[in-house]
Amino acid sequence: MTYRKRRGGQSDEFKSLAFERVERLLDLAEEAFSERPDLSDRYVYLAWKLKTRYNLRLPRSLGMKFCRKCFSFWRPGASCRVRVKSGATTITCLRCGFVRRLPYRPRKEQKSASIGP
Repeated sequence: MTYRKRRGGQSDEFKSLAFERVERLLDLAEEAFSERPDLSDRYVYLAWKLKTRYNLRLPRSLGMKFCRKCFSFWRPGASCRVRVKSGATTITCLRCGFVRRLPYRPRKEQKSASIGP
């Protein structure tokens, strides 16, 4: 008995449903963190499994909420350390020590075009 490989990707309907579930799981993780951090980590892990199963790209706002190494939910001061230095923001996971560096450029002040003396 032979099995055929499934051709084509997931339908957009499945992907949009999976993305909604990922958003919901991360919202639940945020709500549950203060009372049960272990449950919030479980929600993050389930969201990651959905994301990888349906090959979803998370927006930066959602991807910055958890550690990619140990899947712990990040709340600055409680589960991660955030440092802003010149040219980069560093986020350190307090559970596993994973360091995430985010480069940025400081905004230049815009000169106002004034007419007159």
